Amino acid sequence: MAQFLVLIVFYIFIVSASYGLIIDEDSGSVASTNPTLAEEQAFIKLFGSKDPDEAATCGQLIESRGFEYEVHYVTTEDGYILQNFRIINRYAKESGKKLKPILLLHAFATSCSAWLVNSPAELGFLLANLGYDVWLINVRGTSYSTNHTHLDPEDPQFWDYSFYEIGIYDVTATVEYIKKETGFGEFFSKHLNETIIVVGFSQGTIQLLIQMSAIPGYDKNYDLVILLQPIGFLGDKSGTVGAIPIPLFKQYFSSHNGPFPPMSELAFAALDVLCEKPILTPICTSLIGGIFGFDSQQLNASRIYVYAGLLDRTSNKNLLHFLQFIETDHLCYFDYGEEKNYELYGSAEPPEFPFYKINPKKLVFISGLNDQLATPINVQNLRNSLCDRVDTDHVITDPYFNHGDIVIAKDAFPYVNDVVSRLIEEKMLHDEL
Repeated sequence: MAQFLVLIVFYIFIVSASYGLIIDEDSGSVASTNPTLAEEQAFIKLFGSKDPDEAATCGQLIESRGFEYEVHYVTTEDGYILQNFRIINRYAKESGKKLKPILLLHAFATSCSAWLVNSPAELGFLLANLGYDVWLINVRGTSYSTNHTHLDPEDPQFWDYSFYEIGIYDVTATVEYIKKETGFGEFFSKHLNETIIVVGFSQGTIQLLIQMSAIPGYDKNYDLVILLQPIGFLGDKSGTVGAIPIPLFKQYFSSHNGPFPPMSELAFAALDVLCEKPILTPICTSLIGGIFGFDSQQLNASRIYVYAGLLDRTSNKNLLHFLQFIETDHLCYFDYGEEKNYELYGSAEPPEFPFYKINPKKLVFISGLNDQLATPINVQNLRNSLCDRVDTDHVITDPYFNHGDIVIAKDAFPYVNDVVSRLIEEKMLHDEL
């Protein structure tokens, strides 16, 4: 059966490549904001989509939950043009109150949609319902952010970045843009509660740790920095990274710049279609669960094809930097080899990011005991690297809660999202007193 399905998909690849898929006229707005998802949706329609969330854009997801949205284009210092989303709760907007901005930073190889598909427990919509001004970043290389002031995605130089550039340029440019749009932030604020809250998950936490340690004082823009499954160390081989053939992967991903995964729009769509088949659901569950880490008891396997649709692109260099990160354990600048390292850093080895410079009183850790990436050992090493205790250090009480459960678990609301919203509410109330 599986071979038969693969042959069908292969045949459709050939036909679509020869004749082109016909994109429905109603999908014009999709094509303008995300041509990749427009093609995926056209492909999926050939098989009859079972769920409106399948390969849906962030705009479609937001509107399907009764909200409105704005698209904001942010240009980074090095020329990448990010397509970010802002959730509009029209009732909160019409109240006339100054809504506090919260920026959500997605994980590796995903996009803004990761915060929006776990109905009814999505963190993005929960915070918008509570009256916050919710912003969703799409970092460079994702299907939303493939524009540049002078580089084309077909140019290998476009993909010459890792989570370092994302943290320094993408996150910073987005925060500066939000400051100008809302009047919140360091240069506008007279009170603590007029700064911004940021929430990062997985790679999103790495980007924030890099930014706050490499740009002294930038945390003055933040009221609270919430790190979900924080990653500052990856040396514990008892988890997922212990199964990675690092030398082999390093050799492959260092050979060229390019997108990861190197899949076409139709390949992404085919993965969704194949994962819809009951006979292949266990395989998809194991594959995706092995990559992101899910607790089988928390996973709604009937929607695995929707979660497969969350996959997005990053760069080979980003993955290579992760492999270096695993080897060195502590988060370091990119290792270009001894000669170029001397040229860039003045040393044979790339320097570590100085976590001790981060103000820990701005930080909130939310971690899990069964996380296979941000393992308890890795999180403890991060705690030890800081100059003091973090403001709040919450350990999820479910002993089986894994890494990807943050965004797709059945019980994401009581274990994560309710905790996050309560911490924010408490912080806001404390600042007002």
